[in-house]
Amino acid sequence: MTGETALRAELELLLKEPVLRGARFGVSVSDVETGAPLLQFRADEPFHPASNTKLLTTAAALVHLGPTYTFQTDLVTSRLDASGGADDLVLLGRGDPSLMVSNLYQLVDEARLNGLRSVRGDVIIDESYLSGAGEPPGFAEQATDEAFRAPTGAASLNYNTVLVYVSAGSEAGTPVHVALTPDVGYVRVDNRGRTRARGRATLEVTAKPEGMGIVVSVKGRLPTGHEGIWIRKRVWHPAQFTGAALNTLLKQAGIPVSGSVRIGRAPAVTRRLSSTQSRAVSTLCADVNKFSNNFMAEQLLLALGVQKLGRGDFEAGREVVQAFARDEVGLGPLEYANGSGLFGRTQLSPAQIVKLLVYMQVRRPALPEFAASLAIGGLDGTMARRSGGAIPLSVRAKTGTLDGVVALSGYTTDAGGRTLAFSFLANDVPGGAWRVWKLHDRLLAVLAQHSAPKAP
Repeated sequence: MTGETALRAELELLLKEPVLRGARFGVSVSDVETGAPLLQFRADEPFHPASNTKLLTTAAALVHLGPTYTFQTDLVTSRLDASGGADDLVLLGRGDPSLMVSNLYQLVDEARLNGLRSVRGDVIIDESYLSGAGEPPGFAEQATDEAFRAPTGAASLNYNTVLVYVSAGSEAGTPVHVALTPDVGYVRVDNRGRTRARGRATLEVTAKPEGMGIVVSVKGRLPTGHEGIWIRKRVWHPAQFTGAALNTLLKQAGIPVSGSVRIGRAPAVTRRLSSTQSRAVSTLCADVNKFSNNFMAEQLLLALGVQKLGRGDFEAGREVVQAFARDEVGLGPLEYANGSGLFGRTQLSPAQIVKLLVYMQVRRPALPEFAASLAIGGLDGTMARRSGGAIPLSVRAKTGTLDGVVALSGYTTDAGGRTLAFSFLANDVPGGAWRVWKLHDRLLAVLAQHSAPKAP
């Protein structure tokens, strides 16, 4: 029995596991150096790839934005008088996926050092750089308040999420404590949670839009001595959220604002007071793939539309990615709904994903940043607790999970030292995903033990 025949026999034995009864399962494995297929099982059938979609999005971003591309955010004004008074203060958002409150603080502090002492007019958030931002296609299939459904925007902050920390009061019967990060007046808290003497935590924390802000509701009980609960919730209006944070930081810096916060356009002629740059796309892609950040993936997609077609909308971004997949990678027809793989009608085959993985390893000029962006088995990201019995730290992969969908694709090394590209896609999975994760890990162990037959 040849090595490949034995490998297929082991795979087919694994696929008879009860966990996969009723599910569709596809496998594709190829030698990266030669591109030769090693194992194919329903490899050409289309599957929903869940977050394995991010492999295609980040590959296109690395190729067409470039690994050193950065996003710039500016604070500008039309006029700054001799006393440091600005007519208006405008934040120019350009789609930075990683803008945090610390970056806003840097902008405010640098503007102060450059002479800003007060704002006589309004704080204006200019989000016109991305014309079609908002909720990405497919996200509305499940209308939840979860952080993984955060909307996009040219002027976004903290992944367009708010971190809520709920801790017990000092004694039974008292309200629980609710703390927000960032706490900038954008969130109203409706706290109906109470502290109990003992028992289990029964807290429910929800968020919903309220005007241009959100209300976070806390209900239930938390026992005294409990370590507390951290939970992230999405915002609904990114520009207003960013504006509220900027306004708060200005006041904390001793820069009074006479007007209000509003959405608008920067004047034609401006003076730049401060600027901040994001980390390079190579490191942003690592955040996307290692931690499966949906928001960042969609921001990269919008950036592709702007840079290649001059339009900051999802349709333009999809055109760029589909052209990359078709004309450069050679994947042929595919359905690509959004940049993250969250819901939507995206369809990819295991063979297409493996072809993409091989392409990104052998293309010239080389982009090792792509493989480096993937989670390392047993070490970090969504693969921190998974290695599959493979050679320690030899697996670099992207996970993907939705209801009924479990995916894992990436690179591993076999017993002969060959680098293999693999894609395991499962759809219509009954029950919990963890059973399929264990099966994926067993498949990786099989690949790690495989050795190609020696050439005659």
